[in-house]
Amino acid sequence: MIVGNWGAKALLIGVCMVGLIGCQTTTGDTSIPPVQGTAPALSSAPSSAPQQTVANLSETALISFELNNSGIGGYYGWQLQVTRAANNAGFIPFISNQLSSGQIQRFEVWPDRYAINVYRLGDLQYSGWVDVHPAQITVIYADFGLLFDDVKINNIADPALYQQAKNIPALLTPISSTYSPQTIQDTGGYRFDYRGPQQYGKHVGTGTVTISKAGKEFATIGNAALEDTGISGRIQFADNRTTDGTIVRLNGIYQLAPETRTIWPDGQEFTGRYQVFTPADGLLRMVDGTSWKGALRNERPFGTGRVMFAADGWIDLPSGEMFPNQTGTFSCGGKIVPVGECYYHSGTRLASAAELDLMIERDRQIAAKDVKQPRQQTMDAPQATETGCRQASGTFHDTTGNSTLTLDTPGQGHGNFISYTFGGAAKYRFEIDFTYTTTPDSISVTYDGIGTYSNAATGEVLQRMTIPSGTVPCQFDRDVLVFDGVEYRK
Repeated sequence: MIVGNWGAKALLIGVCMVGLIGCQTTTGDTSIPPVQGTAPALSSAPSSAPQQTVANLSETALISFELNNSGIGGYYGWQLQVTRAANNAGFIPFISNQLSSGQIQRFEVWPDRYAINVYRLGDLQYSGWVDVHPAQITVIYADFGLLFDDVKINNIADPALYQQAKNIPALLTPISSTYSPQTIQDTGGYRFDYRGPQQYGKHVGTGTVTISKAGKEFATIGNAALEDTGISGRIQFADNRTTDGTIVRLNGIYQLAPETRTIWPDGQEFTGRYQVFTPADGLLRMVDGTSWKGALRNERPFGTGRVMFAADGWIDLPSGEMFPNQTGTFSCGGKIVPVGECYYHSGTRLASAAELDLMIERDRQIAAKDVKQPRQQTMDAPQATETGCRQASGTFHDTTGNSTLTLDTPGQGHGNFISYTFGGAAKYRFEIDFTYTTTPDSISVTYDGIGTYSNAATGEVLQRMTIPSGTVPCQFDRDVLVFDGVEYRK
């Protein structure tokens, strides 16, 4: 080996001998013999991996691919390829840039044993397994010369001191790019994704759990330890709610422990049983001091249960969906309310059953009048012959068959629009409701609420969006409806 090449090697050995830096090679020597000819085939991972304490496996490590800086010999076109990890799930195989003399590229990984290949200009120079230890740098050093090239592997115990000694800028790939999250649960509308270390297929140490709902981040758990009994670690919710409980594993599902109390930022509280994070059954205390004891759906009263008012007792409801606009006779009681029957109309308490009967009769008469009046107006209106878009009603399809427009009555009413689009093999659906009024040559549309864009196969809502209302040109000849320039047929 020539002097210039040996000088670069001596520099590396000198760095390894600095006081707080410990160097080891995977072969037990400070050098790896040069590979002659074709590199040997990669063997399976050895069964006796080095023992590492669980406590420090939560610390990431670095794989550093570095090139001799002598500039003599084959000093360009070198690449490191890492093909798999022995134990940690979610590893994303990667290959470095083509490096030249003196360049460094580093990759953040979990402690493990990794299968590597080293190439120069596409030719395999080394193939084998390397051990990567917590909070250390594993240096894969390409040493090259005029006569031959070789590869050295060293574990550096003090990364900070080593990097200070090197003092060379290095491109760093973070662990978010070398490992994909592992989905550990997807049930009840909540998806749990875990980023953290493993050992022989078992989660060890701590990592980060990200929980999403309907595709949006719902909560994160930092310093999360996955155990058979649950997940430890502090829960941080995206909407700033807080809990005083932990995540336990019941019937194979991670969920908030029963009787956990959840407090929302507006002051609403719930204590009881959960379906993952969704309140299922218990005591809901609302912002105004009213409480509900029973089942819940979408964090609101559902099914049979009891409403407890802040000041005047309680009532039992056969259906929590009635609250807060309950109408009828209900069992009631409390400290200042005699146990018996109470009477409500649209959520307002009445003095007697007779008063309730009067209110119900009034509602019936108003409803009858509302039905009669439009019918009378229709009978009294001049029987003029409507023309153009004033006649349009029914279900129409565009020329592709992918969009459907529905108008329920001529002149004005309620409508619906559905359109299908495609992205590769995937099919997507957009739908929105609207109300409308028409003239012979225009239609004024007011969109109701928010349109939904979803996966047509699964129904999963991917995006919700609003559409501005407005008036657009319209033509209709009893068969073809031209709506804002698009032709639809019945």
